[in-house]
Amino acid sequence: MPQPHQSKKPNGNWVTDYYRLDIKTIEQDLKNQTGNIWQTQSEKRALDIFHQAAKRVPAYKDFLHQHKIRPEKIKSIKDFSQVPATDKKNYIFKYPLKMRAWDGKLNQGKIIASSSGTTGSSNFWPRGRGQELKAAVTHELLYKNFFEIDKYQTLLIIGFPMGVYVSGMATVLPSWLVAQKYPLTVMSVGNNKTETLKAIKNLHKLYQQIIFVGHPFFIKDVIETGKSAGVDWKKIKLRLMFCSEGFNEAWREHLMDEAGIKNKFGSTLSTYGSSEMLLMAFETPMSISLKQLAENKPSLFGRAHAPNVFQYNPLLRYVEGVNRELIFTSDSGLPLIRFNLHDSGKTLNFKQAATALDSGNKNWRANIKPWPLWQLPFLALWGRSDHTIIFYAANIYPEHIHAALHQKPFLRNLTGKFTLHKGYKKNMDEFLEINIELRPNVKKQNTMAKNIQQAVVEKLEGINMEYQFLRNHLEKDLVPRVKLHPYQHPAYFKPGLKPKYIS
Repeated sequence: MPQPHQSKKPNGNWVTDYYRLDIKTIEQDLKNQTGNIWQTQSEKRALDIFHQAAKRVPAYKDFLHQHKIRPEKIKSIKDFSQVPATDKKNYIFKYPLKMRAWDGKLNQGKIIASSSGTTGSSNFWPRGRGQELKAAVTHELLYKNFFEIDKYQTLLIIGFPMGVYVSGMATVLPSWLVAQKYPLTVMSVGNNKTETLKAIKNLHKLYQQIIFVGHPFFIKDVIETGKSAGVDWKKIKLRLMFCSEGFNEAWREHLMDEAGIKNKFGSTLSTYGSSEMLLMAFETPMSISLKQLAENKPSLFGRAHAPNVFQYNPLLRYVEGVNRELIFTSDSGLPLIRFNLHDSGKTLNFKQAATALDSGNKNWRANIKPWPLWQLPFLALWGRSDHTIIFYAANIYPEHIHAALHQKPFLRNLTGKFTLHKGYKKNMDEFLEINIELRPNVKKQNTMAKNIQQAVVEKLEGINMEYQFLRNHLEKDLVPRVKLHPYQHPAYFKPGLKPKYIS
């Protein structure tokens, strides 16, 4: 499967390279190449990126020196696994931007984006030619194989924030390139609900289908508001692509009902990305099937809470599951070697995923037809391992609160946004507060708040062993306070970027 390799010095034009690629050959490789081939090639590329970075990236050269690692001694993937991992604290924040670039030069990066600062202050990420090429190929594969842009005149509405933040430009640019090859028109409305609904109302009859891309909570808000305003979603062939936020299958089913979508395969697709490496993994009908099975059979992944499940292309980045965290090696605009995003997760190969599905549903292959079956590896993602509040020594994860809120009738009244806050009473006992955003025109009710509070406690007791232990052994008030706020409350839910769960 031909792919660009950023660790080599650039020559030529990556846009030209993209249009020269034979997408049909890549599609055949995805269907036919076995897991062993993917793994072997991925390991080979990871070692090559490591050795290139050790020579050409000043910051990484110093990082290895500080940790007494001699690059010439790293000859096998086993050797590579012993190289210290990098992360924001020991690498990104320690070394200047220029030192982290190839050859200590920023001229290879033609676009600089910024992270949204969910974990703290924003970081800047120059993007290289290889990264843009990979993004274009990945978007084309998803749009063509699952949203059938080769068969339908399509309007692609991108609802991510624009400006410096990474998600908008990182979707607009590759989508625009893909549009030059297919009957696809791109419209970037930003995360503006009014403009999005205006575009859909005025343009949907001119196209055979609409693909709507954005954060889950924003898409949900647009769908529900549109329905209230008289938009008949059932008359629109609508397909949805999400990014940045996890959700369970009850949430997906609710949104499908609101949008009049009958079949989730080929109509709803979530992706996994980061500011550092852009789009890293994606849902497929097979991964969605595995996620459904995990929600019905929690023991499948060895944890009480089912993860989000994605497939990924190991030729684009090498992924390791280490101590319940995902470690990435990628030849991005700023190369990252064994980089720990502190995302809680694990990897599994295609055979392991297929065996798990066989144990739960022998007909799963027939159920996902006519969508392609790509023999790529999988990753299970539980969320950011450092996005927690320590409440009386119990780690409270945003994903656990999501799980409590993603059920009827809450979905009809809430946008899905919330923030967690830990404070102290006058006697210095801790308390946990959950601030939750209501949908437009929904009035807060004490009964609703109490029902949500009960659902959160029940969910935490069911899937959070630390919380359960404390509830049984600690004579303290461990029931979270639930506060409901009007839509777009200025103190908690300003319109714009995805919410920061920890306040």
